[in-house]
Amino acid sequence: MSTTDSSLFATFEIPPTRRHAETIDFMLSRPALALLPESLRPAARSFLAYLATLPGSAPHACPACESRSIYLAAPAGTGGMRRDSYACRTCRKRFTVLTGTPLHLLRSEEKWKPWMSYRFQGFSQELIANFLGISNKASMTWSRAFIKAMADYDSALHAWWQAHQSPEISELTDEAARALAECQAMLAGLRDTRDRRCPYCGSASVQVVTSRRATEYQCHGCQRRYNNLTETPLSHLQHIELWPEYARHLVLGYHDTELEQIFDFSKPLTNLWRQRFLQLFQARWPLLAHWTLWQWSRRRANPGSVPLA
Repeated sequence: MSTTDSSLFATFEIPPTRRHAETIDFMLSRPALALLPESLRPAARSFLAYLATLPGSAPHACPACESRSIYLAAPAGTGGMRRDSYACRTCRKRFTVLTGTPLHLLRSEEKWKPWMSYRFQGFSQELIANFLGISNKASMTWSRAFIKAMADYDSALHAWWQAHQSPEISELTDEAARALAECQAMLAGLRDTRDRRCPYCGSASVQVVTSRRATEYQCHGCQRRYNNLTETPLSHLQHIELWPEYARHLVLGYHDTELEQIFDFSKPLTNLWRQRFLQLFQARWPLLAHWTLWQWSRRRANPGSVPLA
């Protein structure tokens, strides 16, 4: 897959301050199930394996009467049939392994597992359609079918996944919540930290010069001055007291118009902060960047769906 074709990413709803190819490369580099709670990852892996193996498996019972007295009536290819056809000795009905499942009308079964894997990774239905060479209509049909199949396969996985597809603010996983708490603690302590090494020469031999917006230092090695924000994505940003709360809202997926109202920012300033914080997340807490991009894209189509807080 080439990341140079801009038309490939035209439908992916990501922040305008991020280039599509860079964002997609970042999300593809993340573990496929990193967005899911750790407790649900085994079920998600099992569901992906189910999608990959079900079309080539054999049924154990008749979907109509549940009789186990079944036999192969016609192999795939007979009379143009795409799958093996089975018959029930009890009720005499014919069926395939997909009969009676939400997947029985879907085609291109070799793409089912990649589609759901990309979905678990946080990509939109439209972008996955471009990835796999299917139509947007087919991608939406697959989404509905896979959600129904997931409900039958694992109720806990389905409940969590379904809750995180709505435009409402979603609860973070424990792993993401811990990363956010660590990030907020770091941001809150930036003004008081007094032990930063020189970002230019790496020397630990420094002298605290003064404390303004962020602690400033004089390096004994290279003699250069710096502060706790020098050579970081947050350098030159103002309102340091707002950073921990802004990070929380960003990770939860609040849309730009909501952020502008909450923090009384202009649109250019909101765009700048989003870009800088995403750079910080990618460098130090990649899970937060991954979660932010997913939630932002998911809620972008319907901003203001929850009370501002």
